Amino acid sequence: MQFLQRKIYSELKSHSAQPEISLILGPRQAGKTTLMKRLQVDLETRGLKTAFFNLDLIEEKRFFKTQHTLLKEIRRRLGRTKDGIVFIDEIHRIENAGLFLKGFFDLQTKYKLIVSGSGALELKADIIEPMTGRKRVFYCLPLTFTEFAAYRLKTDFKNIKKHLQLDKYERSRLVSEYLVYGGYPRVVLAESHSEKLEILTEIFSSYIERDIQAILGVEKEGAFQRLVRLLAHQVGNIINKTELSGNVGVDVRTVEKYLYLLEKTFVVSLIHPFYTNARKEARKNPKAYFMDLGLLSLAKGIQPADQLTIEGSRFENACYLRLNELKTWEGVKFWRTKAGSEVDFILNSDQGEKIPVEVKLKAKKGTAGKNVISFIQKYHSPQAFIYTQEDTGTFEKAGVPVHLLPYHQLPNL
Repeated sequence: MQFLQRKIYSELKSHSAQPEISLILGPRQAGKTTLMKRLQVDLETRGLKTAFFNLDLIEEKRFFKTQHTLLKEIRRRLGRTKDGIVFIDEIHRIENAGLFLKGFFDLQTKYKLIVSGSGALELKADIIEPMTGRKRVFYCLPLTFTEFAAYRLKTDFKNIKKHLQLDKYERSRLVSEYLVYGGYPRVVLAESHSEKLEILTEIFSSYIERDIQAILGVEKEGAFQRLVRLLAHQVGNIINKTELSGNVGVDVRTVEKYLYLLEKTFVVSLIHPFYTNARKEARKNPKAYFMDLGLLSLAKGIQPADQLTIEGSRFENACYLRLNELKTWEGVKFWRTKAGSEVDFILNSDQGEKIPVEVKLKAKKGTAGKNVISFIQKYHSPQAFIYTQEDTGTFEKAGVPVHLLPYHQLPNL
């Protein structure tokens, strides 16, 4: 597959000099293998010795009977050098992978391990827990809008904003394409609508049929699929697990299990409410957003198409993915009081400031909404944002600036 520049890449490359295991997690077909192959080439160009093991291949598994059989094969491939970079793709294919990697790490060799696994990997305690203190986790997810736009515009990340500002038509086209088809690498690289749809359908069906049944052991496939579709139609709404239980036909505990599986396999992200006073603010139930907008379409039973109308819930989901790029220290949250006041998203700046973000497909300059103003006054926010498709401008409410922010821009915290 063609290499698409990813922000994770520079972080992973930098960490290749550290002794910890670099563990790459992400959904199927998000580009983990391509990322590792590109890194291998770059490291070898710098004169480093590398070895690559792909555990999707049956013949490669024989080297993982014990840590010493792997060590012997690594030495055979790397020659006389006593150090080097060892790539292991699809580590979840072996049993007790966590204990295996822990044992290899504890041999204290000078071989650096860079390991990938599917989302199912994080669900297995026997893999993650034994590696405590011996790994750093990197998440390889579908392309963000920034990464998608950088590829389409053939520029680097730092010049994205300038390029998008210059060409309104191109900007509108890119935003529309991303909101319809999402960011899976193969989908982004596909040239025609029919090819994009075929790839998306394959990704979605293989997740439901392979990962959910074979890997994760979901007994009631029909109930699981109904839950996915219900969540897609309720994007941005607070989850009522009891209601979902009745509609899906399983008990609440099973709904909670399925939600956990969906989050850990990177299909949805559950965001939790911001609160400081448990008596006054609702704090238990999360909201769910899909981690890819193309999969959101299929989950809703909608066929992605160039002329797809962008409704409010899809745009809100897209804005969540956009805000997720900021990687704020406490993550993205929402605010809702028992009285019903609600703000779509709350960000925590590095200075601990609480920043409200509302989402509106179209917004009027000078109109912020009483809930945003209420939050500003209560938590002394230094600024607020209203995410829109294209509207821009700044006005003042409750003594602070409120910025109309077009989708192609990120908030400046």
